[in-house]
Amino acid sequence: MKLKSWLVGLLASVSLLLLALPGQAEQNQYAIRAVLPSNQVDQETGYFDLKVSPKQEQTIYVRIKNEAATKQQYDVATNLALTGDSGTIVYNQAKPKLDKTLPFNIADTVTAPKIVTVPAKTTSKFALKLKIPAKPFDGIVLGGINVSPHEQANQKRQAGVTLQNKFAYVLGLQLREQANITVKPDLKLLKVAPRQENYRNYIAAKLHNPRSVIIHDFHVDSYVVKQGSTKKQLQTTKD
Repeated sequence: MKLKSWLVGLLASVSLLLLALPGQAEQNQYAIRAVLPSNQVDQETGYFDLKVSPKQEQTIYVRIKNEAATKQQYDVATNLALTGDSGTIVYNQAKPKLDKTLPFNIADTVTAPKIVTVPAKTTSKFALKLKIPAKPFDGIVLGGINVSPHEQANQKRQAGVTLQNKFAYVLGLQLREQANITVKPDLKLLKVAPRQENYRNYIAAKLHNPRSVIIHDFHVDSYVVKQGSTKKQLQTTKD
């Protein structure tokens, strides 16, 4: 059974590590690192996990290491974290459909440069300004800082080429107002319906967690029966 639910700072099973998408970091000739501030909840992590307060304003920094022999430019974007069909967290949707239970869209709290230039064989840092909404919130709100090589508008594409690799790093940005999260998840089944993807048929279930908290070790047992029968026609499990 395929799963899909919007993540509203609420999530299904996630590792908030630095991600390189797609491919391996050594092919990219650049790397990024969070400069962790004093209000970082855990200084041992490689992503931002910040304890904040209503109306708080703060500037955080990210370092970019350019290992190329020439000056490079990088695109920067902060996106709300969402749950994909497979139950993993995705950070690449710039204009997602917002769930009404979302405390706020983390992308709206961040002001950052859209393009950063780094000289050859140099490490530079850029600033992101946070402005936390006035209304308090429970649990967490999660997003990702996306950094990818800038594609020049005048770059010529090879004729007939339809696929192009573009490497990107995603740095987790998690906000909370309590050091210890006590909010409990409340998973709900909203909808079950047939769906077709890539000419394959699925029974898709839309799951929703209205609480702003991560669901760890998520496991689903699912099956399909005929109306009026208890015999299982299809059965699957998902972690």
